Amino acid sequence: MKRRLVYDAAHEVECETENLSLPSAENCQIDYEPTHFLRCHSRKNDPADVQTQVWQCAFEPNRDDPKKTTNIVATCGGNIICFINVKTGEVTEKFISKDIREMFYSIAWTTLFVDLVDPPQMNILAAGGARGTLHLIHPEDGIAFFEHQIMRSKTVTISSLLFHPKQCNILFCAMSDGHVTGWDIGSPSPPDYKMQLNHLLTLEARLEIFNLVYSLQGDVLMAACSTGVCGWIVTRDTLQKKNEGLPMLKFQFPRKHVQDTSEPQLVDSLHVVQDGIIATKCALHGVIYLWDLMATLSARDGEEIIAVTPIHVLSWSNTDNYFMNIGCHPVAGLLACGDDRGALWLYSLSEAMQTEEHETKVQPLAILEWPDITDLNLDRNRKLRLDVYDIVVDGVAINCTGKYLVAVTSNNMVCIWKRVEQTGSLKK
Repeated sequence: MKRRLVYDAAHEVECETENLSLPSAENCQIDYEPTHFLRCHSRKNDPADVQTQVWQCAFEPNRDDPKKTTNIVATCGGNIICFINVKTGEVTEKFISKDIREMFYSIAWTTLFVDLVDPPQMNILAAGGARGTLHLIHPEDGIAFFEHQIMRSKTVTISSLLFHPKQCNILFCAMSDGHVTGWDIGSPSPPDYKMQLNHLLTLEARLEIFNLVYSLQGDVLMAACSTGVCGWIVTRDTLQKKNEGLPMLKFQFPRKHVQDTSEPQLVDSLHVVQDGIIATKCALHGVIYLWDLMATLSARDGEEIIAVTPIHVLSWSNTDNYFMNIGCHPVAGLLACGDDRGALWLYSLSEAMQTEEHETKVQPLAILEWPDITDLNLDRNRKLRLDVYDIVVDGVAINCTGKYLVAVTSNNMVCIWKRVEQTGSLKK
């Protein structure tokens, strides 16, 4: 039975008090309840806006320990960036681009170490999208302090942003035309935030790029592309010498999980799970692959196209929709991915990794279905219910304890789920 929610505010859905059980995987040991459903990216603050897509969400890193997160999650959609406290459901900060044509597709957090500031760690959010413009935001001071147009084009967009996991001032920026640029943002600090954006390198995939990840195992920068996964070995030395024209690696995945083997192998999501283990989702395959990057590289035998042999295969939706991004937090031990019905598929990494290789597909730990929402704002505006159309979960984020899941959707919703402790439940 679905949970029932009543929505009667410009910003939030509140849960009814009745405690209904979630549909979930058989013998489920973990359960979540929806606590706050927010519509905070609306154009002109329209409480019934169901057209704006919210594309990505990411928890703020803990300044003292990068393996942990705070209770703040950043979300991007339309020309708005929101910072939300997941415990209270409060939108603590909101950045609205002056360019109404902007549509933010990607965000990325980093923690900079700056002099003459107490504490010396400062969390910065990078954002970019349809206008090809990079924005840098310091949410603690409520200021967007830098703006630079990476690409002047009506058709080329910023599709993915990624900070280097160790060199926290290095930003990789993927463009929809297949170019990836590397930048040094320096050490901007309040109150003047003086900085100079220095170009380090340009890489070419010659394919449309949807997602970037970086594996410290092997120093490999990887891009999810329209015909597979591309990669480059980008070391500290590479960045210091500003090397151009790096050789490109190309990874291909098995086709036994797809009916039409002649179709291009579009990869719409990548995530580094742990120690060189990569989670990859190919459109129309109905599964999520876990594979060992270093083992794959060592077995390539000089071939131009590297065949990936998954070590585990996670059962997922058979949807024909694209661009539902994987979310994962290694410390929480959880991986999640939404589908086109608003549901979240949740997996235990420890259980998946313990499964013997080449066995049957790993089943989800739980499937959290879209709740039954009574949306009074839609009723007043005589609009159809949200679940009449596809509800595509564009992105998922998990905090470091696994207590909170955040999903963002194609119908302008930020959905916050909180773990319900049960007897025998998974403890983190």
